[in-house]
Amino acid sequence: MTNSRAVTAAASSTPSTAKPVSSDSVERLFAEFELLYGSRLADLWRGTDVRGVKENWRSKLAGMSVGEVRRGVAACLARPWPPTLPEFLQLCRPPTDAEAMFAEAQCQVSRRAFGDDHWPCKALYWAAVEFTFADLRALAWPNARARWTRILTAKLAHEHELADVPRPVPALPAPGQALTDVHTARMRLQAIKALLKNNPTNTSNT
Repeated sequence: MTNSRAVTAAASSTPSTAKPVSSDSVERLFAEFELLYGSRLADLWRGTDVRGVKENWRSKLAGMSVGEVRRGVAACLARPWPPTLPEFLQLCRPPTDAEAMFAEAQCQVSRRAFGDDHWPCKALYWAAVEFTFADLRALAWPNARARWTRILTAKLAHEHELADVPRPVPALPAPGQALTDVHTARMRLQAIKALLKNNPTNTSNT
């Protein structure tokens, strides 16, 4: 079994070019938390400077995409208590095992030729498309690591913008490789015989 490495989906530090988050966005986020958690939200920050708390959230959420924040909010539906800032940041950008997802993509690409693929998320499928199915089949993890991680990270960050995974189109068999079951072959042979019987070939001389 391959030893997998935990690869973070995005850099932990906020880049200098990160898009700032508005105070209104943070207010809307906290309003959504209040609808989810009620008085438990107030209990979490009781005795603290709530204005300072919100400003800290605004600063630390800089650089997060809308999709990442929505992912974090969606993850809160399974949590009975409101998240702290570090917890919410991890919900928005959960650690990603890029090597394990590479292996999963390789598996699903092989199964897709038979129409039997099941992608765990849209981001994985579209990362596979951009990386190319051919490279997924040909490359081993050490040679794919850098490019795959970069592509996967970008797809995960914008998963809400991605189209659904299209239905597979089974590949046509290679020439000479098509197989017909015995019953079908017999039925076709009988049909040919009946056709020849009803339309005998004219062998008379002209």
